[in-house]
Amino acid sequence: MNSEKRYFELTDNEKILLNSIEEIANHLKDDIDNPVSLSLYLWKMGIDDPQAKDKLVQSTLKLIINSDNPLTLTKQDFADEFKIISELFETDNTNIIIYVLTWIGLNISPIAYAISQNIE
Repeated sequence: MNSEKRYFELTDNEKILLNSIEEIANHLKDDIDNPVSLSLYLWKMGIDDPQAKDKLVQSTLKLIINSDNPLTLTKQDFADEFKIISELFETDNTNIIIYVLTWIGLNISPIAYAISQNIE
C-alpha cells in the first residue's frame, strides 16, 4: 500500500501530526545527504512495521561488525539484509540504501556514514 492511500486512512489528528513532521523534515532539508527522519522515510516507502527502523539498525550493525573490512561492503550486501526486513527493499534503488546508511552513520554509528559515501 502506498503512502498516499495510507494517508487517507489516518485520523484527522494523525494527518495533522504527519503534516507537521513532513513540514519539519522539509524545513531541515531532508534528503539523501541530510537524512532527517528514517521513520518518516520508511513510512513514505510503505513500511508499516514500527520496529523496521530498529531492525535496519541492527542488521546494518551486524553486517559491519561481522565484516573484516566494512568499507568493502556493497549495496547488494545491505540490500540482501534489508529485504529480510521488508520486501519493499527489493529494489535496485541505491538511494534507499544510502539514505538508511547515512542516517545510521549520522545518528548511531559513524562507520555507516563512511560506507554510505563509498557504496556503489
